[in-house]
Amino acid sequence: MIGAAKIARDITQQKRVEEAALKLAAIVESSEDAIVSKDLNGIVTSWNKAAERIFDWKAEEIIGQPILLIIPPELHDDEPRILSRIRAGERIEHFETIRVRKDGERLNISLTISPIRDQEGKIIGAAKIARDITQQKKLEAAIQTSERLASVGRLAATVAHEINNPLEAVTNFIYLAKQQPGLSDKIIRYLTYADQELGRVAHIAQQTLGFYRDSSQPVLLDVRELIEDVVTIYERKAKYKSLTLERQVEANLQIYGLQGELKQILSNLIANAIDASSPHGKVIVRARSWRGLKGEGCGVRITIADTGSGIAEKDKAKLFSPFFTTKKDVGTGLGLWITKDLLEKKGGYIRFRSRDSKPSGTVMSLFLPETSPEKPVERVA
Repeated sequence: MIGAAKIARDITQQKRVEEAALKLAAIVESSEDAIVSKDLNGIVTSWNKAAERIFDWKAEEIIGQPILLIIPPELHDDEPRILSRIRAGERIEHFETIRVRKDGERLNISLTISPIRDQEGKIIGAAKIARDITQQKKLEAAIQTSERLASVGRLAATVAHEINNPLEAVTNFIYLAKQQPGLSDKIIRYLTYADQELGRVAHIAQQTLGFYRDSSQPVLLDVRELIEDVVTIYERKAKYKSLTLERQVEANLQIYGLQGELKQILSNLIANAIDASSPHGKVIVRARSWRGLKGEGCGVRITIADTGSGIAEKDKAKLFSPFFTTKKDVGTGLGLWITKDLLEKKGGYIRFRSRDSKPSGTVMSLFLPETSPEKPVERVA
C-alpha cells in the first residue's frame, strides 16, 4: 500500500434540508392549531398533538382512517368538493365549518387547506390547519344577544311610555262598567279578571320604564286560584281549537310569591302549550307539593303537558335562548327565556321533555322553592 484515496462530498445542503425538516416537525408538534395531512382519498396520514387535544383522537387511532370521522354526517358531501379543489392546486383559506370530537361534541372550526406536492411537483395530498373558534363564536353570539336585548329594551321603554295613557283609560272604563246595575256574577267576574290583567300590564310597563323599583313583598298565594285565574284567560283560545284544558291541582296548595310574576310564568307556559297543540288535543296543568331532590328543599312543582307537535331534537338546546322561537309568525323568542330567568331568581328551575314523533307532545316542569317573607302578610286570593 503506497497511499490512500479520498472522496469528499459536500452534504451542506442535505444537512440544511434535514435541519429545516426537524424545525418544521417541531413547529408542527408545538402548534396550538391542529395540523393534519391526508391523501387524495381523504385518508389521514399525519396528526399532531394539537389535533389530539382538539378532536380527542390519538394519532395512532386515526392515522390510516378516513377524515370523515371528524366531519358531521350532514357535511360529508363537502369532502369530495374540497378534494376536487385541492387536486386542481387551489388553496382554501379560513373556511369556517363544523367538526366533531370523538365524543360527538360539535366544534366551530376555521380551516386553511393547502395542496401537498412531491419532489416532481405532483399533488399527492392536502395539509390542513384547523383552529378551534368555538369560544370565539360563543362570545360573538353573546355580544349580539346583548346588543339585541339592549335594542329591545329601548323599544320596550318607548312602547311602555306610549301605552300608559290608554291603559289608564281602559282601567277607568272597566271600573265604570262594574258599577252598572243588573250585571250578572259571571260578567262581574270577567271584568275583575280583565282589571287584574290590566294591572299586571301596567306594572310591567312601569318596571320597563324604570319609574320605580318593585317594592311589593311576596304574599301567600292559593295555587289552585292562581292557576284558575290564568286558565280562565286562555279558555276562549283553547275552545277555538277544541282543546281540553284539564286541571289537576292538589287541595290546599299554597306558596309565597309575587302574584304578577307567577301569573306571567304560567301564562307563558300555558300559551305555548295551546299554540303547540293541534285541534282536539289536550293540555293538562298539574300542581302538587314537592319535597324536592337532594339539596332542593320543599316547594311546589307545576307541570304543563300538551299533546302538541313536540320540539325537534335540533331545537332543544336553544329552547331557553333569547330570541329563539319556533313560532315563525307570532313568536318573539323571549317568553321561555323570561320564564327561566324569573324562576332561577327565586331559586327554582324549569325542565322539559318532548318528542316530535307520535305520540308527540311536551311536558314543561317547573319547581318553586318554599319561601316565606320575614313578616307574613295576608293571603291574596
